[in-house]
Formats: sequence, structure tokens, C-alpha cells
Amino acid sequence: MARRALEADLLAKAGIVQTPLTVASAVKVVYEIHLHKTSMGVFCLQFNYTGELLAVGLGSGGIQIYDAKSGKFSSELRSCRLGGFAVMSLHFHPKEPHILYATTAEGTIHVYNIKTGQEVANISELGNEINALDFSVDGYNFVTGGKDLGVRLYDTKTNMMIKLWPGSSSRTLLTSDTAIGNTMRVFCVKFHPINQFIFVTGGWDNHLKIWDSRDSEGIKRNIRGPHICGDSIDLRETEILSGQWTALHALQEHNYNTGAVTREIMFPHTEGAFIYTAQYCNSNLVVAGGSGTNSVEVIEISTNRHVGGYRMEHPVHSVDSTNQGRLLAAGGSESLLVILQVTE
Repeated sequence: MARRALEADLLAKAGIVQTPLTVASAVKVVYEIHLHKTSMGVFCLQFNYTGELLAVGLGSGGIQIYDAKSGKFSSELRSCRLGGFAVMSLHFHPKEPHILYATTAEGTIHVYNIKTGQEVANISELGNEINALDFSVDGYNFVTGGKDLGVRLYDTKTNMMIKLWPGSSSRTLLTSDTAIGNTMRVFCVKFHPINQFIFVTGGWDNHLKIWDSRDSEGIKRNIRGPHICGDSIDLRETEILSGQWTALHALQEHNYNTGAVTREIMFPHTEGAFIYTAQYCNSNLVVAGGSGTNSVEVIEISTNRHVGGYRMEHPVHSVDSTNQGRLLAAGGSESLLVILQVTE
């Protein structure tokens, strides 16, 4: 994904070397962090680029920072509120890694300085529920998507919106050649890891949509099929990973150019996968989770070997990985945050 390319650049500038994971052998629990019941569960989380900090967005609107190495609470950027709107996505700024962007179900993007704990900017999308955000690979732009079907492109330096591609109310049957905007809620946006202009969106309308920010119409083409209900799209140069809220064929790779399914990744389940969240850990590992198994699972792509996982009592909504997939974090509907280690 674009984020991994940005992180690699930051690590190189800092002189930090992360060696590739060789062969993953197992998944072990490092920390089980029990949150207060008022948290209303973990809706999103993200490691910073070094993997030392973990930002956590809660169902009651709170944003907390944890030390990923010790599992200890570090700071609170936004307090939990009774009846508060959920924090839907968290993303560290690619040029200023101490800056954190948080999108909410009340249509607001909150921007925080995690060093000072202060909110430094606030962006409103009136009438929207912002489910997703991602930065371009050059770090100069970010895109949002959510309830109102629109896709918005922003300038990272000024936080000003550059373009808005509205959704479509068309009732016609979408095909792979139908270039219209989103017809249902957007739950994920992801930029291409090489091309700073290309990004993909997915949501309830059962299509992956490929966009070009240079185009006035934005949308270039559709890949029909994937039903996306969370942060469950990821990209490599020629592959698109989709984690789908379906019983079968829930974790797939698609060819970026043709849209064809090139690989079925076997998510372990007995009564349906129903995936909410998925991402590449590295070139040969995928991590995913959802409501079919209430678990987070790690799978080796080349062999479909199940490396290991962690089962919760309720659905998993969010996962993230760092250090070439060696460290994972996951959370969901229950007031529990887990940090896991993938051993070699």
C-alpha cells in the first residue's frame, strides 16, 4: 500500500533498518489490554511508522495512544463521550509523523499533534459520516469517503478540499465498464503504492472503483463483486486485496489491470468468513478479521497456510501490522485491544 512506501521512506531517513520476515511460524499474544466499558469497542487503530506507538479509535469517540512495546497507556487525545460518535479511521501524517488524522461518524476530521496532545486542525464534511481516509504515496494529498457517497480529494499541506466527486443516484445495473460514482456507502479508500494519482474505493455497492485524481470525472473503471464493509482493501503494484463481508470467497486478490480474481486466500472458518478488515503485512502475509469467526487470522499468501490467529468474543473491526508483519494489533466490538507477535 501507499502507506508502506511512505513508512519505508521515513525509516530510511531515520536510519532505521527493518529486516524482512523470513518464514512465519506462529502468532503469539503479547498483550491483552482491557479497556473501560464506556469505550464502546475499538473501531480503528494504526501503528506509527516506527511501530513504537499505537493509536486507537473508540466507538464512543475517544482516541488513545499506547506504547506498543510495553502495552501501556500513553495519552488520550480525545476523551470518550456518552453518546459520542465513533472514530472510524486513524492515519499518521506521511510528512509530519507526529501528526495524526482521525475521521468520525459525525462528519469531522480531527487533526492532532501527538507530542503536545493538542488538536491543530478540524475539517468538516457537513452531513457525511467519514468512514475512510488515505494519503497518496507522495504524501501531498489525501482522500476521504463515507455515507454521502462522495469522494473528496484534499491538499495535505493546507487541509483544503481540491475536488469533490459526488456519488451517483443511478439505478442502472453497474458493469465493469460503467464509469459512475459510488451508489452506496464507501467504507474504504486506498492509494496505489507507486502512482500518486490512482486510488481505489469500496463499499456496499459490490464494486471496487479505480479512480484517477487527474481526471475531472475521477472514476475510471469498476471491478464487480467485492462487498466491502470496513478497512479491507490493500494494494500492491499489480494486485488488489479485498476482504469481503461474505460467507465464501471473502479474501481475494484481483489483477489491477483486468480486475480478474487471481488468487483465493483461504481465511479459516466453518460458518462463513464475513471480513471487516484486511491488509498485507508484507509480500507473503495477509492479516484479516471479521464477524464470521470473531477472530483475527494470519495467512501465508503463497501457500494458503494458516500461520495463526486470535479469537475474540465479538466481531473484529480493525487490524494493523508493523515491522514487516512481526507485530500486529487488533480490536473490535468488545472493550479489548490485543497486540500479537508473528514469530519466525
